[in-house]
Amino acid sequence: MTKVRVRKAFPVKIGAMTLYCERMKCSAETTIYESSTVSGFPVKANKGRKMTRVSFTGRVYNEKNPMRIAGFANNLNSYEELEIIYRDISFHGCIITGYSAEDSGEDYITLTVNAVTTRPVYFLDGVSE
Repeated sequence: MTKVRVRKAFPVKIGAMTLYCERMKCSAETTIYESSTVSGFPVKANKGRKMTRVSFTGRVYNEKNPMRIAGFANNLNSYEELEIIYRDISFHGCIITGYSAEDSGEDYITLTVNAVTTRPVYFLDGVSE
């Protein structure tokens, strides 16, 4: 029999906003540049690290005016750098690149926030779930 584990949404601070994260995605890659040798075999000429991309989806609460947070997220689309902490990972120097907000008539909205950072990801000690 398969056990079903229910996990509470984890609060994530994005600027002054708290998002109760139900789903997180993080990706990064390195671009490898190559050139050919005289014999025709490729060699690595250089490599370049691309930005780390993170996406958080979850609930944001504001019983009186739940869509106000969408306006707040819209104003985060700037060059202001934020620190975002998710569980035991800290993303420094994040820039918000986009968001989407969905209102289903509840006392919360479902919000997805996308961000990028050029800085390394830091692992924290002592962050509990």
